[in-house]
Amino acid sequence: MAARDAAWEALRDEFALPPASMENLRQLFLTEARAGLAGSDSSLRMLPTYLTRRVTGEETGEYFALDLGGTHFRVLQLRLEGGGRIGPVRQRQFKVPDAAKRGSGAELFGFLADCVSAFVAAECGGEAAGDIGFTFSFPAAQTAIDAGTLVAWNKGFAAADAIGADVVALLQAQLEARGLKMRVTALANDTVGTMAAAAYSCPGTAMGVIFGTGTNAAYVEQAAKIGKGRGVEDGSRETEMAINTEWGNLDTAAVRNEHDAAVDAASENPGLQRFEKMVSGMYLGELLRTALAAPAVRAGFSRTCAAGFDAAFSERFSLHTSTLAAIEADATPDLAEVAHLLAEAGVQGTLADRSLLRDACAAVSTRAALLAAVGIASLLELAQSEPGPATVAVDGTVFERYPGFQARMEGGLEMLLGPERARDVSLVLTKDGSGVGAAIIAAAAAQARGETQ
Repeated sequence: MAARDAAWEALRDEFALPPASMENLRQLFLTEARAGLAGSDSSLRMLPTYLTRRVTGEETGEYFALDLGGTHFRVLQLRLEGGGRIGPVRQRQFKVPDAAKRGSGAELFGFLADCVSAFVAAECGGEAAGDIGFTFSFPAAQTAIDAGTLVAWNKGFAAADAIGADVVALLQAQLEARGLKMRVTALANDTVGTMAAAAYSCPGTAMGVIFGTGTNAAYVEQAAKIGKGRGVEDGSRETEMAINTEWGNLDTAAVRNEHDAAVDAASENPGLQRFEKMVSGMYLGELLRTALAAPAVRAGFSRTCAAGFDAAFSERFSLHTSTLAAIEADATPDLAEVAHLLAEAGVQGTLADRSLLRDACAAVSTRAALLAAVGIASLLELAQSEPGPATVAVDGTVFERYPGFQARMEGGLEMLLGPERARDVSLVLTKDGSGVGAAIIAAAAAQARGETQ
């Protein structure tokens, strides 16, 4: 047991995030965010979205929505009925193949247009016309509500020739090439879409956050705090704007460990998205796999288990975050479900092995949840959220499905905000809100133009 205890202590210490470190990271977040808002050098881009009209729940009309995330692409058609009510939603989901993710921009956006064409054929009788809200879950520097330049890829996408191009123009060209009479009138990040979707039924929503394949957040900022030339012009009547923080790129050097550094160095974008690599579903499994290979940790497992683990999980990203979630969900006394999962992978081990593995999963996921709490607490302070109820719309499989993740986030918020203020913050699952939210943003944009349906 001495080796097992030593391995656990190594893991615990490496993934620990004590309250003092959380507070220091929050202060760094605030400093970086304010610099980003001003347009100065910062690890937080704080991108203007040009969404200057708050969602009220009274928007009406029929709209299409496209939602490109880290794994899937969805096409939706829905009717907004006002009063916070949404009519029946028709939708289809398509898996984005690796060839499209890593091909040319024309190949990727051509694939998206093909999906829209297939949806129209199946759901709309082969013909459709209307406004589209496009949720684009990647860093894009918007220049208008319906235009945005791709800044960088993440989540495994790598269509290099699309970087620096207007993603709305790329998509619109492919739609028109297929004879589709549809117009992309609003571009939004998935976090902005999630915020809008929640705000349609709860207008006081403070922010939208994603904890899924990747992670990011959006919130509403006062126009006076946004630097000149960043979306709000002198003399503008606009008083606020939704900001896409791109918090996945936060500088986390002060709280990274050697396993974080190894995962980052081996990634497709080393040096970038370091916060995301410590929090998101794409990376938690890989972080654990890397940590378990460290000699100090490996020594805590039986030889049979360690050898089996090496053989089963020798390749990068072969250990999935969903497996970590299943391991932590096992409440049986002998961790029978963990034994079954390991056996399916060809790994044999003792109860002590299984217990150490579950503890290791908890160390990685708990740190991720506490880091998530740091981000939310920082944005509440940045937005100068008044005391009282604050709704945080959250989407993503890590938040929704990982056992204990939400509770650990709430514990982190209590550490940072104090028990009384933390009780006022509601983390509300806004399932698939990024798709519906895009349609709502398109409706808000139409109303801002004076158009109604």
